[in-house]
Amino acid sequence: MSIEKYGLSWPDGTTDATIELRCYRLNHLPERGGLGPRGHLKEAICQLWPEQLSNNERGYLWHEWMDRRLDSWVRSSVDDWHTWWGPSSAGKSCDAGILALAHWLAAPDQTTVIVCSTTKDMLEKRIFGEIIRYHSLHKGKLPGEYMKSKHAIILGDENSKNGIFGIAIQKGTLSEALGNMIGIHNRYNVLIIDEMQSTREAAIDAADNLSTGEEFKLIGMGNPVSRLDPLGKYSEPLHGWESVSPNDEEWETKYGHCLYFDGLKSPAIKAPKKFYFLLNQKQIDALKKKRGQDSPAFWSQRRGFVPPEGLIESVLTESFIVRFHMQAPAKWKYGYRIVAGLDPAYSSGGDRAMFIPAMVGLMENGMTGVAFMNPVQINLALSSGEPMVYYLASKVIEHCDQIGVQPEDLAIDCTGTQGMLADVIEKEWKKDKTVKVHRVQFVGNPSDFSVSESDPTPAKKQYKNRVTELWFNMSEFARYEQIRSLPEGAAKEFCQRMIAQSAAPIMIEPKSIMKKRTGESPDEADGCVCVLDLARERLGIHPGSHALGINDPELEKRFLDLDVDNRPGNYLETRL
Repeated sequence: MSIEKYGLSWPDGTTDATIELRCYRLNHLPERGGLGPRGHLKEAICQLWPEQLSNNERGYLWHEWMDRRLDSWVRSSVDDWHTWWGPSSAGKSCDAGILALAHWLAAPDQTTVIVCSTTKDMLEKRIFGEIIRYHSLHKGKLPGEYMKSKHAIILGDENSKNGIFGIAIQKGTLSEALGNMIGIHNRYNVLIIDEMQSTREAAIDAADNLSTGEEFKLIGMGNPVSRLDPLGKYSEPLHGWESVSPNDEEWETKYGHCLYFDGLKSPAIKAPKKFYFLLNQKQIDALKKKRGQDSPAFWSQRRGFVPPEGLIESVLTESFIVRFHMQAPAKWKYGYRIVAGLDPAYSSGGDRAMFIPAMVGLMENGMTGVAFMNPVQINLALSSGEPMVYYLASKVIEHCDQIGVQPEDLAIDCTGTQGMLADVIEKEWKKDKTVKVHRVQFVGNPSDFSVSESDPTPAKKQYKNRVTELWFNMSEFARYEQIRSLPEGAAKEFCQRMIAQSAAPIMIEPKSIMKKRTGESPDEADGCVCVLDLARERLGIHPGSHALGINDPELEKRFLDLDVDNRPGNYLETRL
């Protein structure tokens, strides 16, 4: 015997949930008697996890925000990636988790779902924990076996690609964390990135590999903090940031669509008891009283929108970076000299050893400029068998030799005990002659340099300490259109470091406070300011210097000497 439903025949005994999942996967449209993928997926979730299950366990409580997320899920495709903005307690992780689980159950033998969060702890507390909870509510009756040691629900043996895999992304090492998952090519593939605002490395490399099947969905979500982090980057409006505001619920992006869930419109405001798990008015009022409704915390955690500029004072702002084209490629009049900055990681509280190569030369706009190249993170190999400082020195020398950086064009943060690294590099590099690297001190008093060519105020009167001078060199150079190709990570760090004292003498917050607040050390930015200090002290380039016009013969002669191979016109782009 068989049963009829949605114009199709089903074996007797087929459950309603199975029928809904199968119709969802078949894309059973209304014109053929179905509900369409959206309708069938919603019915499947309601069948599998009603508000209260037969064993009295709590199921899923549907709310209006989930309707929009369901639409987003169904629309998401290989060429339409979706990001979700929202405040804390907006149910983003829970909703994405149950959608992912239901999606997988529709074809568990042909589907790979990868869900990412920042750490294993957050993975278990957030999206993957929700998936496990809903899977376990049916007590072994659903396909797939939960393998706790692998953070996975797998159909088949442990090497199967048919499953839901939880991946912890530690400080942006997405490609490393995914490992051999990158090579998975299943029929249906999903990549979900939770807490995307805290992910340094974008998901695009993984997405490109996973999108080779018949179907691919990408959902990225989080509490927006900056337009420069991965969540902001992949949510950038197609028509620019000025085209959207908190009044918009969705906008088209360069990659697909972004959905915005305003915390002030939370379903729990009208029904706090029913939707007790969502942000409510009491929580909104509490943070408003504690931090103020114009505080960055209120905008990110309660509104779920990037804080407007001007609410906080930081070394750089996103609009400043855009206005002065700091991330645009440089166009050289002749060529450039390759230099580098290094922020070591093994002492002074650093987290990463960042090698920042850059190019210095005369640009077509008549300014002597600095164009940064791709940062290189030097991983410290504790098991290399040699002292860490010697291992790091060898890697730095190797990178310099590869791109043609001379010892005198390498600037190193030598604060505290980091000077030992400079000693070793000088000893090991070009052993047949004496070499001297440029040593940068981040502590102590500011220098006697003037702030810029147009502002003769000595740095020691403008800034409270040396580190503030070094960091504000970036904004001073930028004002004169002398900075190009600023790396994304460094840009984010410059926008995150707060100004502790805005009246002269200006002072930025200590690194220890910034690290506690953001969870990261500003290693890329430190490497960049080392480059600028080298430009000022060794190459004699200052903010606003040499704005004499590109036809000045003496200026042209000077920068011909700086050219890598002294042949004009060889180099037009900034990145190698």
